[in-house]
Amino acid sequence: MKVGFIGAGNMATGIARGLAAASGEPGAPAAMVFADATPGRAEEVAGEVGGEAAGSNRAVADATDLVVLAVKPNVLDEVAPDLVEPGTPVISILAGTPVGALQRALPGIEVVRVMPNLGAQLRQAVLCVVYPQGLSAGVRERAAGLLELLGEVVEVEEELIDAATALMGCSPGYLALMAEALVEAGVDEGLSEDQALRMVARSMEATGALLEHHRPEDLKRAVASPGGMTEAGLEALEARSLRETLREAVDASLERARG
Repeated sequence: MKVGFIGAGNMATGIARGLAAASGEPGAPAAMVFADATPGRAEEVAGEVGGEAAGSNRAVADATDLVVLAVKPNVLDEVAPDLVEPGTPVISILAGTPVGALQRALPGIEVVRVMPNLGAQLRQAVLCVVYPQGLSAGVRERAAGLLELLGEVVEVEEELIDAATALMGCSPGYLALMAEALVEAGVDEGLSEDQALRMVARSMEATGALLEHHRPEDLKRAVASPGGMTEAGLEALEARSLRETLREAVDASLERARG
């Protein structure tokens, strides 16, 4: 299977990197083809992942079996004519663009809506997927096989996709802010930035793995020995309303997504 990318921004590049890392595995693309409105961008990404650059969006659709549509939502109508005639099925990662809008812009084309996060480049993504009614079994199978190479695939009802995105799509940014603050604290106490970052990164990685097996409240209790350092830190965070602050972050993301 050949996979095309229309748009080669950060998320599309992350997906391409993940697929390149999966080369040779069942479901992995035999080739990847790229087009992007920014001069030289398609060539740059294609060179990195061993793909090829095409001269136009239409050339990508003509040359591939499945297209990852990764443009800005406001140019959907502009690029749609390049996709309609070839009829190549589309995986859309356009934010805030429901299946109905995609189907209106791309009449006759089978579409799958996916909201991924940047873990795709490490094959550790969360990918929330909407499979529309009437989607053919063949397209669903191809899309599912491709997405499963990139991480954890979660099928959701479309009305829940904004909430899902506010968690899995935005939370890497929230966690990066927390990491930034922790590293700064470590540096203030005399650690080098490299030392502090390595400690925080590995601790976050291990915590993620532990949460696969333990509920958050149970893990928190296991770490926070009575009268210990972690307990003191957690009490400070609760006193400063970290829980409410994070909820406000999710609410703000949802408000932005819903316009």
